[in-house]
Amino acid sequence: MDTPQPLYSAATVRELDRRAIAALKIPSLALMKRAGRAAFAQLQQRWPEVRRIQVFCGGGNNGGDGYVIAALAAQKQIPVTVYACVDPGKLQGDAREAHDYAHREGVHIVTSLTELDDADGDTVAVDALLGTGFAGELREPVAHAVERINACPGPVLAVDLPSGLHADSGAAAHAVQADVTVTFIGRKLGLHCGRGPALCGEVVFDTLGAPEQIYADAEVLAQRFDGASIARLPKRAADSYKNQFGHVLIVGGDSGTGGAALMAAQAAARSGAGLISLATRPEHLVAALTRCPEVMAHPVISGQELEPLLDGPTVIAAGPGLGRAPWGEQLLARAGRAAVPLVLDADALNILAGGRVLAGLQRDDWVLTPHVGEAARLLGCDSAEVLADPRAAAIAVQQKFSGVVILKGAGTVIAHDGGVDLINSGNPGMASGGMGDLLTGIIAALLGQHLSPLRAARLAVWLHGEAGNRAAEDGQRGLLATDLLPCVRRLVD
Repeated sequence: MDTPQPLYSAATVRELDRRAIAALKIPSLALMKRAGRAAFAQLQQRWPEVRRIQVFCGGGNNGGDGYVIAALAAQKQIPVTVYACVDPGKLQGDAREAHDYAHREGVHIVTSLTELDDADGDTVAVDALLGTGFAGELREPVAHAVERINACPGPVLAVDLPSGLHADSGAAAHAVQADVTVTFIGRKLGLHCGRGPALCGEVVFDTLGAPEQIYADAEVLAQRFDGASIARLPKRAADSYKNQFGHVLIVGGDSGTGGAALMAAQAAARSGAGLISLATRPEHLVAALTRCPEVMAHPVISGQELEPLLDGPTVIAAGPGLGRAPWGEQLLARAGRAAVPLVLDADALNILAGGRVLAGLQRDDWVLTPHVGEAARLLGCDSAEVLADPRAAAIAVQQKFSGVVILKGAGTVIAHDGGVDLINSGNPGMASGGMGDLLTGIIAALLGQHLSPLRAARLAVWLHGEAGNRAAEDGQRGLLATDLLPCVRRLVD
């Protein structure tokens, strides 16, 4: 099993740059040229038939990388123009040296966007405007340059990160939309969470030859897991029997939303749970038994009727279709006090946020799975604050409620007592109803199969996203939550 990838802040990456220069015993300009060569190599690899390049350069080291790319293009006799966002006469240090390098190679450098020719589909735009030091809002002339890059009909390569993206949080109001981002020395958290996954395109990482020792004791913001770095379920013994693999009780499905609870139950079944029970409104029983006869469906009309069903399960998942009416509150009040691991999603989280049910409760053995809006309600803030820093929001929810918190998104953040994990898995086709219900069922099934809450969270998030990727091979639009079930079954084995 591979190890997870550490994700750093911009400040830490700058420190890693300093350490790399010292360890390699090279000038900082030499490291800049390595970065430029790495980015240019990716450009050539991705678009070998490129006919023209436009490089948009800022005034810092990121701009210096852009000037190096332009010089290399000129050496290959590829027509290249640089738009200098900062007057070259005001450049200093390595950025000035890189500019002079490009000038010596005959690169055409302009200082006004009106001097740039219109790009076509054969033109690659290179974003080297802003680096990891950016924060706040774009100002002119950078904002206009970002608009010009995004209007280019051809592909866009971003150097280190798309301009306008916050390296630490992934926040962005107005930023470059890249097809490929080549990043260096240390992986920045913001490329993988918040708006990062939508803006970066494919992320390519290059250490620039930095030795391993420079990473010792560097502060890590999060660990990024993928399919190769997540522990799987052990192989089952030949004499296995159902009671060894957990009894999951799904609690939910108020009037009109029975499908949510049933999909969670199906997901738990397809993820390997030994037994599945469903506590739901009486009117949903026929549909449940018709759709999935393996599920033991029980009608409940009050929290009191739920009480006898709490003795058998080894895991309880509450929330899918639960609603926020007294019926849902009663069921959650009882389920939340059960002495077995819990998964809370959807309206269970909204009820919890209201403060009338399970007030002040903290548990080490529960997994909370909010999306952005639910996280905002749990924290008493608005969604914009959560989006501005998903890592900080996930940590805040975890500190308030304990356990493991899964803040869902294109870069899903998992906060726990030991730190923060991040998993990029899934695709835009999964932006449809019921996907969260499936994740709830998968987590519950993995808890039933004796994974810890943290291990269950990691594996479930990856399984859910990878199943979505496989189900979307026939197209993303129109992807339904239940389309993922056959894929989940194959992946979990």
